[in-house]
Amino acid sequence: MRLAAVRGRDRSLCLFYGLFGLAGTLVMGALAVAFVRENMDAGPYGVIRNFVHDALTNLASRFVYADLVLIWAALSAFMIVESRRLGIRHVWAYIVGAPALALCASFSVFMYVRQLKIAAARSDPAGLRDDSLFDGPIGRKSHHPDGMPLPRAGRRRA
Repeated sequence: MRLAAVRGRDRSLCLFYGLFGLAGTLVMGALAVAFVRENMDAGPYGVIRNFVHDALTNLASRFVYADLVLIWAALSAFMIVESRRLGIRHVWAYIVGAPALALCASFSVFMYVRQLKIAAARSDPAGLRDDSLFDGPIGRKSHHPDGMPLPRAGRRRA
């Protein structure tokens, strides 16, 4: 499903995730370029060594770095579960993208793709890999976890 076909709350969320991912890419990319330019004389391995050294220099930077690593691990598990549930391909790219560029960029792009899949499932529930989006522990739910009512069985939206 393309963004042009998405309407309502799904479209708003897609736009938010897309713009946040773009902003995250631009900000973190600019910071990465500035760091590389500042440490260019150390060579490629020296840039990485200097980055890790700067990230672990004091207790405050270690705190922030450890927090990012832990949230990355938790979000990786979430992305794997959601990608299997919704049929999102190449989840490894979003997970590897976090330390390669930035967590705010890769996770936002994942959430964008996830929301497109959810919107597609609302318009055609048969398009999902399984019905776990709609089934709860006691059968069919009346609302999606995001709060949107689900289509009734046997009725198709136009």
